[in-house]
Amino acid sequence: MENKRDIKIIIVPILIFFVFVFSIIGFRQLMGNEFSFLGVFYSTLSFFTLENVKPEEVTINIYILIAKYLAAILLGFGIYNLLYKYISRQYTRLKIKYGYHNHVIIFSMKMVGANFLTDLLANKYKVILVEGLSENAYLEKFEKDGVIIFREEDHNTRLFDTILLTHASACVVAFEDDSMNIELSLKLIKYLREHGHKHTVRVLTHIQEQNNLEVIKDYIDISNADEKFELEVFNINSAAAKKIYDHYPPHQYFNFDNHEEDNAIAVVGYNAAAEDFIIENVILSHYKGCKNIKLYLADKDADNHINHFMFKYPFCREFIDIIPVKLLNNKFFANFNWSKELIEKLSKVKAAYFFGDEGSALMNIAARFRQFLYGQSTNYLQAPIIICFPEDTGIMGLLDVERENAEKLSSVFKKQLNINFVNRITDTCTSSRLLEESEYIDLLSRVINYYYSIKYEFEWVLKEKWQIQHSAELVKAIEDKLLELADKQAELTENEIQQLVLQHIATFTKKTVEELKPVFSIKRWWDHLSYHKKSANRYAARHLAVKINIMKNMGCMPLTRENIINAYPIIAPIEHKRWEAEKMVLNYRYGALPKDRVAKNTAKEILKIHDQLIPYDKLTEIEKEKDLNIFLLMPLLNSLKVEIKK
Repeated sequence: MENKRDIKIIIVPILIFFVFVFSIIGFRQLMGNEFSFLGVFYSTLSFFTLENVKPEEVTINIYILIAKYLAAILLGFGIYNLLYKYISRQYTRLKIKYGYHNHVIIFSMKMVGANFLTDLLANKYKVILVEGLSENAYLEKFEKDGVIIFREEDHNTRLFDTILLTHASACVVAFEDDSMNIELSLKLIKYLREHGHKHTVRVLTHIQEQNNLEVIKDYIDISNADEKFELEVFNINSAAAKKIYDHYPPHQYFNFDNHEEDNAIAVVGYNAAAEDFIIENVILSHYKGCKNIKLYLADKDADNHINHFMFKYPFCREFIDIIPVKLLNNKFFANFNWSKELIEKLSKVKAAYFFGDEGSALMNIAARFRQFLYGQSTNYLQAPIIICFPEDTGIMGLLDVERENAEKLSSVFKKQLNINFVNRITDTCTSSRLLEESEYIDLLSRVINYYYSIKYEFEWVLKEKWQIQHSAELVKAIEDKLLELADKQAELTENEIQQLVLQHIATFTKKTVEELKPVFSIKRWWDHLSYHKKSANRYAARHLAVKINIMKNMGCMPLTRENIINAYPIIAPIEHKRWEAEKMVLNYRYGALPKDRVAKNTAKEILKIHDQLIPYDKLTEIEKEKDLNIFLLMPLLNSLKVEIKK
């Protein structure tokens, strides 16, 4: 169906054409042999300015009358169009100004897709889309559904003022071109620095190229305490890998009761998402006994892929055992070159994760792998298969035509074959995943950072900068109160935690909470962190589910301080190993740090050197205690609830 703009493009030239046709016919009848085309053309142009409007002159000839009516209609249409655009623009500005707060602004749907907007609307978010001048079949539908759309390619201050950027909860920058995303993100950051509002605007920027991603994470420094924004780069492949790990984590299928049993997973196929999924396991898959997780990489070029992976991450064998399995075909059929031992081990994996760039091929090979398991084990359905579906074609939609939800192919695969689909874009670019789950992880991350700041930095600030005596006693009292808080309240908010801390400091220092907030608020201690430190806290937050699983398998539930301290000798080394893996993936390396404060900060933050990338038993008792702290904090983290404003 043609949109309104297409209709205007067709009708206006047609009307102009007929104005000249009727005018020429009319003047030829009136002027006869004196007819002059150039003179008539000029006279016709005057019709559009409503000259010669005397009735006796207008009605001289019916064709000229029709031509002048058409010209008048076109002129009126033009004036109406200008007024309508102006009034509509002003109405939109007022609508945003008085009705849009905590809204979501999307710059281009290229990477996140139309389903992202549909999902936002379904979850009651107010949405503004800046799409540019290119045609998009979805725009008219979204306008009808309530999305405010700006067809702008010039991203300037006037536009940012109009869309009320400073009052948004999040901005999603998702062009296909990394350079465009980076350029626009810099403009957004500059604007927010200059016009910052009282709350933080999250800027989610899509970066496709891995090198761009690493450089940005390593060297972008936007961490001043007065910032009004939070920059977070995301990548579709990485987001899909995180989604799969968080919703289908390996530990969910492992048997930790049998010490002799080999807990292993298979990754079938290799692409960017598969690589990111392996990294997720390097950082997060650490369990009782600190034994490496075992991962079989099955692909026709398995050896080359592992060599490629180890070239990029040469330290990974310290944290994960990757075994190549060369596939001779995509049917898992007649692989006589496999050793009997390898076939047996592959058939006993606890979960299999499939990656590739062709959806149909993945569905075929996953079904064949289930056949392979059937031939090896009577319990062939036990191990779940998870497909990272690339959505490269509409084949799933075609196969699901006229099927009810329960009969959809994905449902049939899940119920009858234990094959699960995670769509690479539509399951990761959602309001819950990009905004709500991300905000929940950030909430946990901020509280984790706040607790460590209280424990290891507040004393220095209180003593050196505020000249507060006996600050160690105050810090210890706050720490104890925080750890006891979860025992008293089933649900806690970030504000309640902050209020407890500020109130304790206020009572001790005789200062008001408002005086203390700029220095000792959760936001203050989060904002000054580098991107890498924020990433580290996010990984610690995402590992919470794994830690709870560890405690359950050790019989250390419920999560009480007594149970946690009793388990300390076993659980602390696990956290240290996870922390080491995380740091090394984030490009840190071992090295002694200088004593000078400035030089030490340069070595850690810019050069990425850390002196604690050593075995757990080589740590000092103070450093070992840090690995226990995150476990002690678990009851408090488990009680937190996030408040999403829409």
